Amino acid sequence: MQKSIDVTDSDQLLVFICAANACRSAIAEVIATDEAQRRGLPVRVASAGTHALPGYRAATIAQLTMNEVGLSLHEHRSQPASADLIGEAALVVTMTEEQRDMLRRAFKKDETKIVSFNDVTQEGDVPDPIGGDPQEVREVRERLQAAMPQIFALLERRRTSAS
Repeated sequence: MQKSIDVTDSDQLLVFICAANACRSAIAEVIATDEAQRRGLPVRVASAGTHALPGYRAATIAQLTMNEVGLSLHEHRSQPASADLIGEAALVVTMTEEQRDMLRRAFKKDETKIVSFNDVTQEGDVPDPIGGDPQEVREVRERLQAAMPQIFALLERRRTSAS
């Protein structure tokens, strides 16, 4: 589900991708939306999954973990990665290198805008915490929160190089 902040036609779209769009990418979306709002940036943020079915809520464990830090996944609904979404994005960040490679094969004309979390942070893939305990989801949340300055810096570099 795409969230908009001060939307104009020139706003950049930042997209996060995981497998089911039920936990990691949904968490990244609400963290990035909050970060963009706090910074006053004209950025739209969305998330999707490589194998997502449309319309499902975020995993309960993800919702509870985000509530702990005052952010909500209540409005989140899953969506599959699509040519339209990837094509509109300025930057697509996948949780794993495997997902990055899958999307680059599927969306060849947009492959340069698709990067993995590891490409941005040099910290490896973001593991899928589904089926784990709340502490595993908190660790994912904390990794994603810590990486937002690097992700926004990359988005800004792409904006200025496109100008």
